[in-house]
Amino acid sequence: MIIIPAVDIRAGSCVRLVRGDLRQTTVYSSDPVQMAKLWVDQGAQRIHMIDLDGAFSGQPHYLDIAAKIKKEIGCEIQFGGGLRDKETVKKALKCGIDKLILGTAALENQDWVKSALDWHSERLIVAIDAVNNHVTKEGWQEDVQFTVEEALHEMETIGFLETIFTDINRDGTLEGPNFESIQKVVSHTRMSVYASGGVSSLEDVKALKKIPGLKGVIIGKALYTGNIPLKEAITV
Repeated sequence: MIIIPAVDIRAGSCVRLVRGDLRQTTVYSSDPVQMAKLWVDQGAQRIHMIDLDGAFSGQPHYLDIAAKIKKEIGCEIQFGGGLRDKETVKKALKCGIDKLILGTAALENQDWVKSALDWHSERLIVAIDAVNNHVTKEGWQEDVQFTVEEALHEMETIGFLETIFTDINRDGTLEGPNFESIQKVVSHTRMSVYASGGVSSLEDVKALKKIPGLKGVIIGKALYTGNIPLKEAITV
């Protein structure tokens, strides 16, 4: 199971939110590139980068930062936030970003998403972000008419190979992952699943590694607070 540090960017700085609430923002660094380098120096193979301004506005703001991380550090990058049309996806791919995360776009604009998957299925990941088993959109601000199970089926059917499942109620809280929901997601799809939200300790990481078939886990706040030493999380 791969451990993926999160580098979320708002107003150019590396931040963490609580349950996606902009009113609960903590700034951890004014230099996202150096923060990504810190995690890579500690053993990370991939960085999970979310453009929060892009997620809320509908257009990416920080593709240049992602491209700089890729060029200067050389790690794999999975990038999301505002990727809601084919031209924007093409632009992001030209920046050299390894994997692009689609959320709202994949749920609401399946025609162009299908065509994108036809030529780059291995580089596109669908984000399933949920509250109480209902999927959200627009930077987690609105519900859509899908349960998690329905969304998994839809996204697998149109051709996605990987998904990131986030329990929004746990995200940024350090309350521990929703293990039951994660296990359910893994059992309901043939897509590779990455879990996100609430990871708070090495014990959480050990428990997640016991879930058969779980491809990886994204860790944010617990790395920044020091609750989880990245080197130890990678080796447990």
